Amino acid sequence: MKKLAEHLGLSRTTISMILNDVPEATRFPEETRQRVVESAKKLGYRPNYFARSLGSRRTYLIGVVAPDFGNGFEAAVLSGFERRLLSTGYTSLVSTHLWSPELLRRHIETLCDRGVEGLLLINSTPSESPGIPAVTICTDRCPIWSTRISIDNAFGIRKAIDHLASLGHRKIAFIKGPEGSGDTQERWEAVLSTCKALGVRVDDRLTIQLERLEPGTRQTEAGRIAAEDLLRRDRPFTALVAFNDISALGAMTALREAGHRVPEDVSVIGFDDIEFASIAYPTLTTVRQPLQEMGATAAELLIRKLAKDESVQNIRVRPELIVRSSTCAPVFASAKGKRHTSKSAR
Repeated sequence: MKKLAEHLGLSRTTISMILNDVPEATRFPEETRQRVVESAKKLGYRPNYFARSLGSRRTYLIGVVAPDFGNGFEAAVLSGFERRLLSTGYTSLVSTHLWSPELLRRHIETLCDRGVEGLLLINSTPSESPGIPAVTICTDRCPIWSTRISIDNAFGIRKAIDHLASLGHRKIAFIKGPEGSGDTQERWEAVLSTCKALGVRVDDRLTIQLERLEPGTRQTEAGRIAAEDLLRRDRPFTALVAFNDISALGAMTALREAGHRVPEDVSVIGFDDIEFASIAYPTLTTVRQPLQEMGATAAELLIRKLAKDESVQNIRVRPELIVRSSTCAPVFASAKGKRHTSKSAR
């Protein structure tokens, strides 16, 4: 600031007012303001962020917390959130806790210490209020201190199982979500109620829960392991409903390695419609969540909460069934226990 003032022959106060674009800066001629800005760029000037935030008591920072960004779901939500945030003047700080409650608590504390004004919590629900405005997406509960964007899981699951039943599938295997995920219980309850209504039996031996794997493990690995376990149980099934697209893609790998064709031997359906779902082989039938739109909506809600808009309410989004190549009517013998089992015509 001192060098800039000396270079232009103006006071530091004048320089500061123009560069910080305060309302009073409009009293200076446009030519003077332009000269200050151009000279600042040439000299490599950058405002001291913390000094500015102390003066305005605003940081224009938003914290984003998620378990991981490797499975496509969180990444798509973040993309929509960031795109919408660009036009608001806010910047985000992103943190992952890898499903550790302690890391979640520490990261939220750190973000608050850094001065974030609000939080976007994706699949992450702290035990206590962070004390600042927050929006949650796909969390396991809706604390009174947050605004929640959730998916209508029951509607999506009904669409998925109705689709399989309409094709003629009755022996359906299920991969449940992992413990702690915001959608696991709601989707499973929807599975049970939908199957009961359709007269489709839910066999415990054709049901398996995804396990949390070590950080750094490929995201599809949990689905592959789950499908391999189902195959070892030697119970026939003609279709598989996976908790999400990532586990569905891993399950398709396991089925192919065991000698089963998708969808001729086993139809597979996922949930989310991440980018890879449409380019997998075969392309994946799935329940589409408007992930980027949900992220953009979260940004809008959070900005409104920061502006003290008391009309902000929870939002529930209805998903859409996307039928692709991984499902068809049962044609050949269903998948059976051992990986080397050969296929035979019905």
